[in-house]
Amino acid sequence: MTYSKKRIEYNNKWPDKVIMFSGQEAFINLLNEKDIQNILCPIQLPLINDFQFQRLLSFKIDIYEQLPQRPDIAFDLAWRTFEAYATYFSKKGNWNTTKSWKILNKVSEDILENQYNQSDDLNDAFEELVKSIPLQAAEFLIKRLFEHEPASIKSQQTQIIDRVKDSMGNELFNAIQNKYGELTPADQRKAGMLLQIILSGKEIDLNGVKFRLDRISIAKLVINGILYTYRNERFHGDSFSPFKSSKTQIKTYAHSYYLLISTYFFISQLIYKHFPELFDLDLIANQLRENTIRYNQVFEKYKKR
Repeated sequence: MTYSKKRIEYNNKWPDKVIMFSGQEAFINLLNEKDIQNILCPIQLPLINDFQFQRLLSFKIDIYEQLPQRPDIAFDLAWRTFEAYATYFSKKGNWNTTKSWKILNKVSEDILENQYNQSDDLNDAFEELVKSIPLQAAEFLIKRLFEHEPASIKSQQTQIIDRVKDSMGNELFNAIQNKYGELTPADQRKAGMLLQIILSGKEIDLNGVKFRLDRISIAKLVINGILYTYRNERFHGDSFSPFKSSKTQIKTYAHSYYLLISTYFFISQLIYKHFPELFDLDLIANQLRENTIRYNQVFEKYKKR
């Protein structure tokens, strides 16, 4: 059966019959093989009656209802929670900006970085997270940065480029563009592999010039590059549903799940910022590390595909 026919049949027979697509079946089989029910494990919360927190928590628990099969929708909900929480802190702190990417940069500078300095466990958990980025996520960003004819009519390519330049610096961006900007399939893959190395915090050499991003820049690049670009494409409806396509593979799940656990990581840091007296930051770090461990257990073989 063609996928066109399968999608029509899904529509016509729902809710009496739910049709599984081959990519979904392969992913569920993989979870069963690894004996993992869910990759995302929530941090544990004490009773907090604060209205603002409960409002954001209502978005957060919506995430769980999409799992394990729809990490892309779970990511949408996680991003909504993260942006809303970031905006709360910007208003509370009088940050004097309404631009979302600048607010998220300020979150990286004033909140995330301070906590990494405060807790070695959290810093280690963050390092493990960024070292686990799958190649598909890195290639996705590279393609959106350098494709000559953006596939989507409503492409926000200029905004993506501006955010990435702000995160990594013009000099590094231009060096990557000069080396791989023609974006053949081979160059796209090589640039994606290079981006994986950059995000891991290692030093690279491009045409005799050495570059190494600091921790704040890496956090900004993950948030305003990797996460924002995927969110932007989904928000504008510029792509197929990733799990109702003939092209769905396990690495498709690896991509969406990485974005989900990364966003959840940052949400958890904002929760700690909101109520530091109620949490142990090292304990949160260990709970977040468990998500990365589970992610790698499931997708280790697929992160470089």
